[in-house]
Amino acid sequence: MRPRARPGSVPALRQFANMLSVSTLQTARLTRKESTELTRRRLIDGAIEILRRDGVAAATTGRIASAAGLKQPSFYVHFADRDAIFEAAAIEIGRRVIEMLKRQLTEFDPTRARRAIRTAYASMTAAFLSEPELTRIFLRHRADDGTVLGRTFRQLLDEARGELVESLARHGLVLPRDTAEAHIELLVAGLLGLLEALLAGRLRDRDAAVDAIAGATTAMFRSLNKERKDER
Repeated sequence: MRPRARPGSVPALRQFANMLSVSTLQTARLTRKESTELTRRRLIDGAIEILRRDGVAAATTGRIASAAGLKQPSFYVHFADRDAIFEAAAIEIGRRVIEMLKRQLTEFDPTRARRAIRTAYASMTAAFLSEPELTRIFLRHRADDGTVLGRTFRQLLDEARGELVESLARHGLVLPRDTAEAHIELLVAGLLGLLEALLAGRLRDRDAAVDAIAGATTAMFRSLNKERKDER
């Protein structure tokens, strides 16, 4: 019997790299709808794997179909063109990246010590860097309105920023909307910039980078808390 994997033993971004692996799905007694959805997921799996391994230019409809174990004509039964499957893949990749971002940032408690904030950043950074190619794709295209990947990533990031702004109030930081948006933008931009610098080799010491952003975040929360108390 194959031993069970320990919970948390698979890095978070490796989970989304294999997020729709068809090997985990039951293929027996599928309805037509289930069979169609399974084939669609196989194609998305194939697209993500090619994007991960070879980049955007290599992800042709023929290669995507082949990676899914299908003939090219079968691709067009499920997706109108390459942009359509890129959008589906971008949504899957982007949602998982952003869920990780939101989960870590919304867990920040302004009353906690710097160690707790640093632990969250260290965990998140390690997860992103465990899948560098997918992270590069997200970072490279997140502001590119000229591609379907960019438009999808940007929309998801905008939604995430809005949710993060709302989360500040849940931690007792009731701020004017413009002020809250400015501070969330600093957090998100800081983290994404740190990841870009680590992947590009501009920053070589990951621990020092995590220390820096954790310190900046801690100082920001302490400053906001002090301002709130002074206003009372």
